[in-house]
Amino acid sequence: MKKFVFTLLLVFVCHLGYAQSINGLFNEFGSEKNADCVKVSSFMMSLGKMFAGHDEDAEIIRKIKSIKVLDLESCTASVKERFSKKVNRLSLKGYDELMRVNDEGEKVRVLMKTKKETIRELLFVCTGKEDCTLVQINGKFTKEDIDKLVNQETKKEAWTPLSLNNNSCLTTANSTGQPSG
Repeated sequence: MKKFVFTLLLVFVCHLGYAQSINGLFNEFGSEKNADCVKVSSFMMSLGKMFAGHDEDAEIIRKIKSIKVLDLESCTASVKERFSKKVNRLSLKGYDELMRVNDEGEKVRVLMKTKKETIRELLFVCTGKEDCTLVQINGKFTKEDIDKLVNQETKKEAWTPLSLNNNSCLTTANSTGQPSG
């Protein structure tokens, strides 16, 4: 019985070590050759908020605490493959999936982490042979804030369904239905 409990405990501990965190991905792949990694801290966001103005965009910007972006587009295929494998093993406990797109092997996932009725984190993950991107936005948003942002963007163009561009990232379409990005 002791062997069984010890084995079970060992498997559990190994599984915890195996699960990669979001911050771990930024740390590991942000230092790769040709990787673009931008981290805007809460202090820098607070400085930027002073210049945001008073329109609807500024209202959303004020609710952002920090932003991290990791882009591996210029990295080698082996780095992108390793990133994709790590993302697939990523522990996403606590995240709700908003959207998943799989287009010719290029995958996009949009996830959120909430606390009560407040969205605390938005996570955008793009993986594939061409483009590997990770975007993390921390803040305090409501679902109404996201709706406002989407509605505001759709008013700028006559009809704007989401589509995938050549880099497998979400873009909007212009009034002719052709991708604009």
